[in-house]
Amino acid sequence: MTLGITLESLSLGYARGPVLNGIDLTIRPGEVLVIVGASGSGKSTLLRALAGLLPAHGGRALAGDEEITGASRERAMVFQDDGLLPWRTVRRNVELPLRLRGLPRGERKAVAREWLARVGLEGHEDRLPRELSGGMRQRVQLARALAGAPRAVLMDEPFGALDAQTRAGMQALLLDVLRDTRATVVFVTHDVDEALLLADRVVVLGHGGIRTIVDVPGPRDPAADRTALRAQILEEL
Repeated sequence: MTLGITLESLSLGYARGPVLNGIDLTIRPGEVLVIVGASGSGKSTLLRALAGLLPAHGGRALAGDEEITGASRERAMVFQDDGLLPWRTVRRNVELPLRLRGLPRGERKAVAREWLARVGLEGHEDRLPRELSGGMRQRVQLARALAGAPRAVLMDEPFGALDAQTRAGMQALLLDVLRDTRATVVFVTHDVDEALLLADRVVVLGHGGIRTIVDVPGPRDPAADRTALRAQILEEL
């Protein structure tokens, strides 16, 4: 079952002052919502709030009908830094959220192997993170996030450190995997072309709030002409 997220007059910030004020937004169940904005516009701040890692200064954020007050296994986080535990094998890294849920060892192992095969890492289960390329480590992180069957996946510039070819491959992989999981995705990026490839809608942040929301028509095709939408977003940025 997919998860909708609702922001009601949400205000966020840190000790140095507010970052976002009065955000009203409905994230539809099963959609890919991409957030773009200039540095310091609050992209990662908003994502941290959705993950339950940052309390609101005002207003509230709801996951379904429940107010977000902390982390939840229903909302998985994927970072630019893969965050893999260096002493655990690839398979045991993917098993970690399943272990925290109390799944039996045999079931954890089977689920991890299935997800590693889905992200193209079959045969690499017993390798350590240091033995993998950056793109392979991000595949492991994606498998780990999705193995726990979250209803929403929150992604903070997960492909930002990858080279162009690897990044394109990860974008294609993400879209392929999401067709099956139907999880709601909130994806932060500074790359407008990446936003237009992945998104059902693009939210542009700026000046402490939402500047505009752009609907992106299908299909998700790298060759599709998005010139007008790209110009609209760049103008808002």
